[in-house]
Amino acid sequence: MAVVSKNQTQQQTPNPGGGESRIEDSSNGKTCHQCRQKRTDLVGSCVTKKKDKTCPIKLCTKCILNRYGENAEEVALKKDWICPKCRGNCNCSYCMKKRGQKPTGILVHTAKKTGFSSVSELLKTSGSDKYFYTKKVKPEGGVVALPLKLDQENSIEQKHVSIKKSRKTKREELKDLNNGCSDENAVVKKSSSKKIKISDSVHPTESTTKDIKENNIAEVTKKVLAEGKKKKTTAKDIKENNVADKTKRIKPALKKKEEDEVKLPQGNSSITVSGIDLAPEDAGNVFQFLEFCSAFGKALDLRKGQAECVIREMLSGRSKRRQQYSTLTQMIIQLLTVILEDKGETSVFLSATDASWFTTIGECLSESEVKLDDFPPEMFEKGLSQYEKLNSSKRLKLLNFLCDETLGTSVMRNCIDSQNIESVERKKEAKEKIIAAKDKEKQLKHKLQDELAQAVKEKNGIPLLITERDAIVSRINAETKEVYSEMQNAIDMLSKKSQGSDDAVRTNPVELDDNGLIFWRLKSYNDEPNILLQDLGSWNEVCPHEKWFSFNSEQKPEIEKYISSIRMKRLGAQKNANTIIT
Repeated sequence: MAVVSKNQTQQQTPNPGGGESRIEDSSNGKTCHQCRQKRTDLVGSCVTKKKDKTCPIKLCTKCILNRYGENAEEVALKKDWICPKCRGNCNCSYCMKKRGQKPTGILVHTAKKTGFSSVSELLKTSGSDKYFYTKKVKPEGGVVALPLKLDQENSIEQKHVSIKKSRKTKREELKDLNNGCSDENAVVKKSSSKKIKISDSVHPTESTTKDIKENNIAEVTKKVLAEGKKKKTTAKDIKENNVADKTKRIKPALKKKEEDEVKLPQGNSSITVSGIDLAPEDAGNVFQFLEFCSAFGKALDLRKGQAECVIREMLSGRSKRRQQYSTLTQMIIQLLTVILEDKGETSVFLSATDASWFTTIGECLSESEVKLDDFPPEMFEKGLSQYEKLNSSKRLKLLNFLCDETLGTSVMRNCIDSQNIESVERKKEAKEKIIAAKDKEKQLKHKLQDELAQAVKEKNGIPLLITERDAIVSRINAETKEVYSEMQNAIDMLSKKSQGSDDAVRTNPVELDDNGLIFWRLKSYNDEPNILLQDLGSWNEVCPHEKWFSFNSEQKPEIEKYISSIRMKRLGAQKNANTIIT
């Protein structure tokens, strides 16, 4: 058994720019961004960061010199080096196509003949529209037959372009024609079924042997050409056959992938908010109240932590304290005051020491379109004794009813409108900053090209030294960094809402599942992971019974993977629907 050494995996390829050959290593090398070859001489450590990850692009020593005019040793020593792609002047085929330009092909010889030090300098000075690579177009249709060749054993080898021959090999055909014999005294069988016999006692002359070979060649040639006419295949047929073969191979893999569905991890029914353990049946009402206070606390002039004190009093069993000391009663009176003032009833004074606030709740409930079966009208006429009999769940329902009624008041509507206007203005400002930053970036690119061209012109066409070019580029790069910083700040303002907040806008769920599962990320819940699951059961249920679940930090990757799978399924369904429509 032959052993292949490590050195045999490396290949020396000629360098388009001249000089020593380039060493490629398909097993241990890393890919050069420019030539796409696996090399062991890559240099460059780009300092640009995208989404907290450093740019991984590296170039081989020849590409960085021929294509960009940079010395590999100097690049390797630089600690603030930025790759051509991040600078916006990468001239590889992928980046050129991405910018809507045509690839240049091998252009280093042209650049050096015209007095430029690199391809990049040539393109910046002369423009990329003048130099582009045109791919040779192959003739369409038909089968290209190559000339026949006779080997040492008088076998015929014929090649057909883009067609795999599925019948017998040429050697087997020749063997059949020679009837299994390979020496000079063989009997050659022709298509006309005539036999030519050479006597064993007579040595064949050179011309006789030549005639036999020519007869073999002519006969097999006729047979192969006849088969070629029967099997004339177009490029379209070959492409369709290849696609069909690939589909057959891919089908089992797709089926296996569909079987490996992502499963949702088991949630925990016990949820704690601000040190308060929530009962499963109260979790939804508690989060509704806390989110309301988080959004409109400023408009209602709520104290910091007041909402949490109300929930803590209600669920800890301290809600039966005297009404004048109850934070829950004070919150109810605060909401009722906003509702009454909106109706124009400014003369009404509510006190925690009497039952006026409780009877006012009954009046609001009777006038509202919302009907709560748990609270009949006669209950509010009997005084505070009926309120004290209510458990925490029913008190939460009354509290959220008042919150919903408050949303219809002018105070809340003005708050929502003002925050919406601020949000629109903030987004508009951020978009304008992003557009201005992009315009500056384009101007800097043109400025760099103009300054490099002017510097070459001042030297009477002599290419710039690396130090001279770096001085110009570094100055432009400093200005470019400032533009990138402005653009990033604008993007943060647009996406993360760093200035102000849209608290008054309705909170949207993270994701909805077809099985009645809703994932929420709420401001009032800060535990890690800050994702809560609301299970409503089947969407077809008339009276769904919701359940809430939390997760531990170890389950965060599984939850994110499950949510991602839901989104991928939805995108797949949308693509299929669009395909059917078109």
